[in-house]
Parts: sequence; structure tokens; C-alpha cells
Amino acid sequence: MTFYKLLSMFFVYACMGWCMEVIFCGLNNGHFINRGFLNGPVCPIYGVGGVVIITLLTPISGNVFVLFAGAVVVTSLIELLTGYALEKLYHARWWDYSDQPFNIKGYICLKFSLAWGIVGVILMRGIHPAVSKIIDVFPHVLGIILLSVFTAVFIADCIVTFISAKKLTDRMEVMEDIAEKIRSVSDAMGKRIYDGAAATQKATEELSAKVDASELKQRSEKEAEEIRLKLDALKKKYAALAEEKHFSHKRLLKAFPKMKSDRFGSTLERIRDKHRK
Repeated sequence: MTFYKLLSMFFVYACMGWCMEVIFCGLNNGHFINRGFLNGPVCPIYGVGGVVIITLLTPISGNVFVLFAGAVVVTSLIELLTGYALEKLYHARWWDYSDQPFNIKGYICLKFSLAWGIVGVILMRGIHPAVSKIIDVFPHVLGIILLSVFTAVFIADCIVTFISAKKLTDRMEVMEDIAEKIRSVSDAMGKRIYDGAAATQKATEELSAKVDASELKQRSEKEAEEIRLKLDALKKKYAALAEEKHFSHKRLLKAFPKMKSDRFGSTLERIRDKHRK
């Protein structure tokens, strides 16, 4: 099979997958959601899945049961590897099947693996023969021109989306770091206030000539005020980051409403809440 045909199939099935996701999510949520990792009307995982299924499973397509089993295995592996890679790259799980029975770390589950198996059979037995014929009869020169345009737009979309997703991760990381500093400063302020009060009390009780209780109190209050100012600055910075609204971040969060993060859990939910408003 030529590269031209493989690339054509990739874009056809990526677009068909996007349409299927939009219909499925639209019916479940009652409104349009631009599904998929990218901005354009394509879901690359479907394009890759379609090409891999056709390439690997064509030799066994004559037996529907073997074809179904092969499609289950192939699609499940693609979904598992993609989910794992995205979580390692962005510290977030973009979809989560943890609430489904027989799931593997939330990346895949039996219910959807079986569904993808059925889709794989329909693809091989019904959709692909028609798509293949259309690609074969489509004017080759026009096809090359269209593929060149689609590929250029697709690459640009990938770059923009990957940068946007990385910025979302960086934003959550900075907010988590600030939150940790706020906790540390709060602990330090509490300890400083306690230590200052204890030292002042001790100096007062001992009536030591070498220790001025009022001086200790003033010093303690000054240090506590400095810590308070630092704490206020950190809180303002955290609030400013939380209040930021980015179109690309909003789209990604809407496209993946079940996105979770073990590392940035509460921060991700706070950002999601802000973008809902």
C-alpha cells in the first residue's frame, strides 16, 4: 500500500472518528463539544487506529470472529499507549475509565474495548472497501494537493495544541508550587508567632536584665508582619493564575471533561471551575 493511500486513509478515518465523537458526546451532553486533542475536525487516534487495523488485520478479515478479536487487541493497545504517553507528558489523564468494570488503570476498559472491536469489524467489512475505492478513483494530482494542505494544517494544529497543553501543565505546576509555598509560609508564620510569644513570656517571667521583653515582642511582631506580607503576595499570585482564562485551555478541558491529574488534582479542578463561568 502506497504512502499516498495510507495518508489519505489516516485523514479520512481521523475525520470520521471526530464526527463519531462529536455525535456521541453531543447526544450524551445535549450540546456540541469539539472533541479530540486538536483544534481541527480530526481525532488522530482514530486515524492511526484505522490505518493500523487495515494494515495488520487485512490478512484475517475473512474470519469475522478473528477479525473482531484482533480489532479489540489493536484498538485497546493504541488507546492504552496513547493514554499512558499523554499522562507521562502532561501529568494528566485525558480520559478516565476508572469507574468502569474491568479497566486497566483507567486507560482502557472491557466495555469500550469490545465496542472498538465492533467498530473495527464495521470498518474492515463495510467502510474501508468504499473509502478505498473513492481514494483510488479520486484525481491523483488533486489528491496530492489536498493532502499537502491537510498535512500542513495538521502539523500546525499539532504544534499549537502541544504548546497549549504544555502551558496548561506549566500553569498547574506553578500554582501547585505557590500553594506549597503558601502552606510553608503559613506554618512558618504560626511557628514564629508561637516562638515569639513563648520567648516574651519566658523573658517576662525571668525578669532577666539581659533580655528585654518588649524588644523581643517588637522583633517577633516585625518578623510576623514580613511573613504576612510574603503570604499575601503569594496568595495574590495564585489567585491571578487561577483567574486566567485561555481559549485553548477551555477547549481542551471541554473536550476532555473527565481529565484527571494525580499530581495537580485540586489545581486542575479549580482551573476547570473558572473556565465554566
